[in-house]
Amino acid sequence: MTKLNPVLKWASDLVQKVRPTSIETKQKLQGKVALLTGGASGIGYSIAKSFLKHGLSALTVADIHRSNGTEAIKDLTLQFGEEKVMFVECDVTNTNQLNSAFQETLRHYTRLDIVINNAGMMNDAFWEKEIHTNIGGCLIGSLLGLEYMSTTSKGDGGVIINVASIIGLMPCNGFPIHTMTQYGIVGLSRALGGHYKRTGVKVFGFCPGLTQSQLIETAHKNTLNRHFAKIFCREVEGCYLQHPDSVGNGLVKIIQTAKPGSIWFVENNGEPHEIHFPKLQDMIHEK
Repeated sequence: MTKLNPVLKWASDLVQKVRPTSIETKQKLQGKVALLTGGASGIGYSIAKSFLKHGLSALTVADIHRSNGTEAIKDLTLQFGEEKVMFVECDVTNTNQLNSAFQETLRHYTRLDIVINNAGMMNDAFWEKEIHTNIGGCLIGSLLGLEYMSTTSKGDGGVIINVASIIGLMPCNGFPIHTMTQYGIVGLSRALGGHYKRTGVKVFGFCPGLTQSQLIETAHKNTLNRHFAKIFCREVEGCYLQHPDSVGNGLVKIIQTAKPGSIWFVENNGEPHEIHFPKLQDMIHEK
């Protein structure tokens, strides 16, 4: 495995490798319908491809970029069939638009089993939009997922997966505002996980390590200023960028075994790991 930059060591120290499961991945997703935000490119597109490849019955891709969405659906249709995928243009910060994506999914496929809140941005220079997209979009998607899938409401239970990043496990000094949004997604996922017995909806978080994507490639241009850009470049210097397919495939592997409120991490094209957070008393340092 490629040697980690010191900035990643803390997260690496927290992980515990998952034992391979004997359940066939196609059985996990067979008959299931999913809604994926931010699925038109990058990690989102790789998640879409991996889920369909491993037996997902149908998928709605909700994305703000119509051109990317149209192209993604075209490619996915060629690979998996027209009846398997649908695109809905949607701004995740707009509750009405995202609600319409949920309703359209139910009208078209008659059910909804999995919600993947993946839409996000990494641009501290436009921090208000970043906060609305990353935290707001994830929150709206989670609340709508509970509304439509909870056994106490309109549904039969399901799964909500909130996608953050390694920066939700450790601070990135070059991107302090993005760090805040990623920690928020992790905290939300852990807190909502505690409602599984009441709702029948399992919520967990997924934090990929550094991954090949336009978001990472252009990140140095999107800091608060050049001082933050220099710090970010030093933090990621020499780090390994995993292939986005590792993220999608890793998520498929854990969707059934992940516990409510758990947080997962995948890096270096490896197996997914569960994060084990220390107890509060273990974090207190007495003088």
